[in-house]
Amino acid sequence: MNNPKRLIGLAASAVLAASMAACSANTSDSTEGDGDVTLTILSGTIVEQPDGEVEQAIADAYMAENPNVTIEFIGVPSNELQPKLVAMASSGTLPDIFFNSPDFAPKSVDLGAPADLNEVLGAEFVSGFADSGIEQATIDEAMVFAPWYSIPTGLIYRADWFEEAGVTPPATWDEFIEVAQDMTTDTDDDGETDRWGIALLGSADLSGAGRFIPILRSFGATELEAAGDGWETAYDSPEAEAAFQLYGDLVNKYEVTPVGTLSTSYPEAVNLMSSDATAMMVSGSNAIGAIMAQNPDLDGKLAAVPLPHAAGHEPAANLGLGGYSISETSENKAAAADYLKFLLNDENQVKWSDATGRLPMRTSALEQITAAGGDLAGFVDAIPYGYAPPQATFYPAVLLAGTEAYQSVILQQATAGEAGAEAARVTRVEIDNAR
Repeated sequence: MNNPKRLIGLAASAVLAASMAACSANTSDSTEGDGDVTLTILSGTIVEQPDGEVEQAIADAYMAENPNVTIEFIGVPSNELQPKLVAMASSGTLPDIFFNSPDFAPKSVDLGAPADLNEVLGAEFVSGFADSGIEQATIDEAMVFAPWYSIPTGLIYRADWFEEAGVTPPATWDEFIEVAQDMTTDTDDDGETDRWGIALLGSADLSGAGRFIPILRSFGATELEAAGDGWETAYDSPEAEAAFQLYGDLVNKYEVTPVGTLSTSYPEAVNLMSSDATAMMVSGSNAIGAIMAQNPDLDGKLAAVPLPHAAGHEPAANLGLGGYSISETSENKAAAADYLKFLLNDENQVKWSDATGRLPMRTSALEQITAAGGDLAGFVDAIPYGYAPPQATFYPAVLLAGTEAYQSVILQQATAGEAGAEAARVTRVEIDNAR
């Protein structure tokens, strides 16, 4: 948001810890007097900035109000969370609380990892989540994680540069290409391009996949969808071919991306935006907080709109839901539930969103965020275009098949049609193996 009091930096953590200590009265039950408890939490956000500072401040505030509880974070980069959890489940060393999301939830259930939060948190508390959060966090009527935030996909852009150039945010991909070309310039007239149209996430990892799949769907194709009792893919459709071709053209034909697209993952794209090197970025709302953390001078200069779309289709948005599960094997379920209720109270949700750009999933907190407007408004506009990722245990492999495909197009090792056909072949092998 355009908020000069945005919570960034170490000093803000101290302020947060003090101010959030008063929030514990909003939790349902205090754990004080129940004996010493150590809660272990597997988190990806704790190692990100500014997210980690805010999350640690919330935990510190909780511990200040509940001195018998010690919270210990196990910090793991987001791209490594899933294999880490699989390893911990296999070795019988699950933490009390672990990060979870719709794409991994089915696998976590297969591992027997999450407890049913309908029982642990209670029906009254669960009813306070947004419907979309409840839907995506529920498998076979069991709520397997508590939705903490959503980061709906949108197009982030430099509003100040657009205004200077007399350019409006693109609504279609054809318009996007024109705008990206307009924004790719030599600002100091030394004969070298120093401002690029788009920080394209071209890495072959889940970061890259998380941005490509909404683009794919905005062309009218799906990477995986239910079909009867099974699954099907449209990676080899003409619509998907157009999406893969877009990636190749942005790099090779229109030259609107900086060098190094194949290794540009989320952190690199954030760096490009915060260092004034690029005008646009496809990402979730949390990128606003990350960019601002690196360059607070961009306050008021960033904005977002729903993704562009191909003619005849609509924008698409992965809601980017994330949250926490309580381990079925945890011996501290009551304390874990009490901490999650504290983490998810309105005041902590709003402060977390203001600092990180991640939208809350408690309906009462989301109402406060949307009423305030600011640089998150475009992401709120994207929510109606949100989709739920397929709940298939092999879905991560499907995502990575798409990333391998767009990289092969960027490298000009395959045509867009050939790349899509290979991604479809890999996906159908996964579908067959899952039967």
